[in-house]
Amino acid sequence: MAQPVETGTDKLIGEIDGAIGRITFDNPERHNAITPDMFAALATVVDAYEHDPAIRVVVISGAGGKAFASGADIGNLDSARGPGREPSSGDARTSRGPAALGRLTKPLIAAVDGYCLGGGLLVALHADLLVATDRAQFGIPAARLGVGYPIEGVEQLVGRVGDANAALILMTGNRFSAEEARRMGLAHAVVPPGRLDDEVDRLGERLVANAPLTLRAVKLSIAAAAGRGDRQAALDAIADCWASEDFAEGRAAFAEHRDPRFQGR
Repeated sequence: MAQPVETGTDKLIGEIDGAIGRITFDNPERHNAITPDMFAALATVVDAYEHDPAIRVVVISGAGGKAFASGADIGNLDSARGPGREPSSGDARTSRGPAALGRLTKPLIAAVDGYCLGGGLLVALHADLLVATDRAQFGIPAARLGVGYPIEGVEQLVGRVGDANAALILMTGNRFSAEEARRMGLAHAVVPPGRLDDEVDRLGERLVANAPLTLRAVKLSIAAAAGRGDRQAALDAIADCWASEDFAEGRAAFAEHRDPRFQGR
């Protein structure tokens, strides 16, 4: 049985399910629009999962079956404050969630059903693997609102889909189907709604069975290769793998024709 995690808000659910840390946006009456409190809670939970050695994979999803997250909650748009001209400016509570996801060194899987828009897509872009249902819709409506999308989000988007597709998404403000998102590189797999949980669980179990230090090194190396990570941190993580007990276990398991039992050390 999954163990609940205190998040500080009833609109974001945290659960520990074996070696998987789960996060669920739970604001279905507003299509899981993400409030500042939800962004702040997201940061708290992600950081807790990052520092818990028992958790090897993080899965993030939305409740209600109609949305992953429809964006940042703009109910108070008249009083909303966007980032200024300095890199560190902006709403600290809103930026904490994506920043924590950017620091996460464990694999992150996004399970997307329904709307994944604006700030919701900003969250989903941090996922290493994204599985979408065939009714999912992706988009960034910033141009339709006259707001500037956060530069960190643009960097993530360009890294994921390339300059041309990023321009198409950001300049048109259109919504794109799950299949279009898959072709762009946003989604890794598209499944019927009834198969989403099974597909995400299958992926999660596969990652949990692999060597945690190797997965960390892969994630840091990809970030460094994409120009958004620390190359030295990646090199250190790679060296840690070669010096680890898990490498010895992997060699032994290979020689003995059995599944390895990795401990993350």
